[in-house]
Parts: sequence; structure tokens; C-alpha cells
Amino acid sequence: MKDGSSKEYKMTMEGAMKWAQHEIKSVGYLIGVKDKDIQYAWAQSIVNGMLHLRDALLELVNDPEYSHHKEDLLRMHDKVIRVVKHVIKDFNVNLEEIKQFNTRHVLGPLNYLKNTNSSTSSKSTKNNKNNKNNKNPKKSKKKTRKENNRNNKTRKNSRGILNEDENSMGRNNNE
Repeated sequence: MKDGSSKEYKMTMEGAMKWAQHEIKSVGYLIGVKDKDIQYAWAQSIVNGMLHLRDALLELVNDPEYSHHKEDLLRMHDKVIRVVKHVIKDFNVNLEEIKQFNTRHVLGPLNYLKNTNSSTSSKSTKNNKNNKNNKNPKKSKKKTRKENNRNNKTRKNSRGILNEDENSMGRNNNE
């Protein structure tokens, strides 16, 4: 195969494009996960899947039956590579661990990703230290606001400012 992958994916263009959309959407979900261990494991899975996707897209690019879709396929291929590089960098994914799981040698060459990991290790370590020290300061602010809101309602009720209807509906009668 021209791209260096020994695997033949034999996919349709529609299947590959839907796969790409799914993988890219998964990155959006990954960002919402707060647990760093789960994030890392999921990021590894996404990178592994997207590397296979990259190879499947290249297979379609080189397939003469899809020559009229070559531009769209190359555009999606480039998008997948950009996303993979960001996931590797942002979540400090170790490519050596992914290579260890490539026991059947189905993934194409990964040499274009070599420099992606190098600048992230110190950055990730610094971010992890900051996160450990802060222990989510937003939670304490939310608790304080809730307590203040409860206290304000209690004070208003004790002064007779709100009548019974206003307490149950949470609105003023003047509206």
C-alpha cells in the first residue's frame, strides 16, 4: 500500500467520513471529563482510532474509484492529523504506548508525529501541579453563594418582606 500501512480497510467514503465525524466529536466529549486518568486513557483510545482512520482515509485517497472525492478526503485527512496532534499534545499521550499495542503492525508510519510529545511534558506537569494546589476553588464559591442566598431569603422572610405567594413562586406580585 502506498501510505505504508499493511492493513486494508476497504471502507466506503461515507463510512470513513462518519467515522471521522465521530472521532472528532469524541474529542469534544473528552474535554468535558475532569478525571485526569480517565482523560488520558480516553485520549489514547481516540489517538489510536484516529491513526487507523488516517490510514483508512489515505487508502481511499489512493483508490481510483474515489478520485473525484480526493480533495474532500484529503481535507478530512488533514483535519484528522491536526486533531491527533492536538490530542497528543494537550493530553500528553505517549505514542510509545500506542506503538506497543500495534502488535499486528497495521498502523502506518508515525514519524510525522515525533515532535508532538516533546514540548508537552513540562507543560502538563506544570498544569497538573496547579490543579492539585487549587482543589477546585469554584466549588467553594458556589457553596458560599448558596449559603448567602439561603440567608438572604431567611432574612427577608423574618422581616415580612415577602408574602406567602411570593415565597412559593419565587417572584414579586408587582410583575
